[in-house]
Amino acid sequence: MDGMQGFIFQNYSEAGGRMYFTKENAMLIDAGISLVYEMYENKQLNDQQFYYCLCSVLEAADKVSNTTGFYSAYLKTFSKPALNKICFKGFELKDPVAENEVFQGDANDLLKEVRGDILYLDPPYTNMQYSNVYHLLNTIAKNEQPTIAGITGRPEGRNVSSWSHKKKVESEFRTLVESANFEYLIMSYSNESIMSSELIADVMSSCGRYEMKEMNHKKFNLGTNITDNKFITEHLHVLQKAG
Repeated sequence: MDGMQGFIFQNYSEAGGRMYFTKENAMLIDAGISLVYEMYENKQLNDQQFYYCLCSVLEAADKVSNTTGFYSAYLKTFSKPALNKICFKGFELKDPVAENEVFQGDANDLLKEVRGDILYLDPPYTNMQYSNVYHLLNTIAKNEQPTIAGITGRPEGRNVSSWSHKKKVESEFRTLVESANFEYLIMSYSNESIMSSELIADVMSSCGRYEMKEMNHKKFNLGTNITDNKFITEHLHVLQKAG
């Protein structure tokens, strides 16, 4: 497949002054994502085939990105993996997924439509916005050409989560717990998070039978030489809602 000088090449390679990808890999990403969308729009791919091919492009792009894993910044020189030629590969689907349902949207809005036995929650812990951290993968996946700004080329107007705002998160959490039509609510949350364990316990215990488990995990440090606070405590908050 020949490459093309599309949005990724023009803005996220050396050609655009941002070294997220080499020029050659950026051109192939542009060509790959353009082909997937063109085939889908021409009815040459059904929904499942479209998402399968989309995943192949994203996985391939991520393997040759010149980052530390997050896309909030790029490295000043190309890393060894980033210099490899991108390779689009298929992958084996080991487990059946035909009966699964996937929703995308605000959690509190979705709870008006979804109900069940167990609701597992893994919300953002900190004020880090994932729409910024993974902005480039979102741009590739959606085949967008957003208005971007700054050295890192972050798109303007991307979604900002209230779960990452100290002043807004309690209201979001309380609304979710009170409105969730599930028998059990289970939430994983770090001790280094916006909401305290005391606040979570207070909200959950007001809606039923509450308990908490905890486990230590090694702290992720983005490859830096941090030597203190190597571990964090992960809390598992469990609520059995009153009938």
